[in-house]
Amino acid sequence: MTTLISVTRKLQVEALVRIENKSFEHWYELGVWWALWGDEQGKGQYEDRYLIDNIVKHIESGKYGDLTSPEFEHLGFYIGMIHGGCIDPQTHRLQLSENIVQLTDPDFTKGYHVGRDYYFLEAPESEKPPTDIWLMGVIHEWALDYHTWHEKHETLSYVLGCRIGALSAGLVPKVTPAIAANV
Repeated sequence: MTTLISVTRKLQVEALVRIENKSFEHWYELGVWWALWGDEQGKGQYEDRYLIDNIVKHIESGKYGDLTSPEFEHLGFYIGMIHGGCIDPQTHRLQLSENIVQLTDPDFTKGYHVGRDYYFLEAPESEKPPTDIWLMGVIHEWALDYHTWHEKHETLSYVLGCRIGALSAGLVPKVTPAIAANV
């Protein structure tokens, strides 16, 4: 079961996560809207660096160290921005691509593909799609352990790529080689 997000009166999208937190939902809606009509004005997909840099900034500043922090709800904005970057602002149609972000970081890219494979090949149906509460909990755990990681940037980029790769299944369906060859 997915969550339907009302971006405008005429535009609704299915969120990449099942949303249980109303504030997360609000921020998600704003993120989609902002990606389409805000300062970025429909420039298309965001680079993976957008997510990496924002998550690292909040972890390093301690904003994700307390699971009750309202900063977690703002994750909805970041995920909404990524989602909105895949939508054409004129037609409101999904701009299909192989990925929901531009893959530029090698560790994020590896994780992204692992996350997609996990989602399609191994994830139990109960995790499809994951919830916003689960996503906030995962990032909170990263924040608590981040200072102990040997290669902080590389590790965070990889695990974030895994999560976003799994979330991408909501917009980018699995394409098998046999099907792709016939297209």
